[in-house]
Amino acid sequence: MVASLLVALVALAGCKDKVQYTERAGSSPADAPTSRYGTPPQQQAADGGAATSPAGGTTVAGITFNPPAGWQNLGADGMRQAQFRLAPVEGDTEAAEVNVFYFGAASGGGVEANLARWIGQMQLPNGGDPAAAASRSTFTADGMPGHVVSLDGTYMSGSMRPMGGGEKTPKEGFRLVGVVLEGPQGSVFFKLTGPAATAGAMEGELMTMVQAAHK
Repeated sequence: MVASLLVALVALAGCKDKVQYTERAGSSPADAPTSRYGTPPQQQAADGGAATSPAGGTTVAGITFNPPAGWQNLGADGMRQAQFRLAPVEGDTEAAEVNVFYFGAASGGGVEANLARWIGQMQLPNGGDPAAAASRSTFTADGMPGHVVSLDGTYMSGSMRPMGGGEKTPKEGFRLVGVVLEGPQGSVFFKLTGPAATAGAMEGELMTMVQAAHK
């Protein structure tokens, strides 16, 4: 009887030791994801998505740029690989925004088609032709061709919806600046919209940023 009791106690002690020293599956550092969706930032950039570069800039489709410190970074959302906002300056009641788009190496349409589409999202107060009033320019950043269009007027907000559907809200007194940068993985699109004064304050920083962009 005593011998049987001793055997039971020894077995119980052994079980306790096993429970105490058993490591839970998945608890090692190697099982932790390295970044969003478990994809390393370098791989996200290679796939065309936005990623933070080691130097602190933002990389979209192989193009790295450095947003100004005064811009609020809103992160990515749907088609927007990056979003930035500048608070309204004195006299304005609405913020200005820069949205960055990338649709793939063979998607998104050509340069001219996108410049024309942006122009078509603006209306002039006098009913004039937005295409005739728009300003255009070009530049080169690290060997990449850049194309710019800018225009003041009434911005038809909501124009990015698929196939042009959905209601559009007219925003009077707005400014639109569109930049197409032809990168190694296809074109990246930068679109600035906002009340004229606030958008104007953001425009200079946008142009400095895209002109300093690099591969």
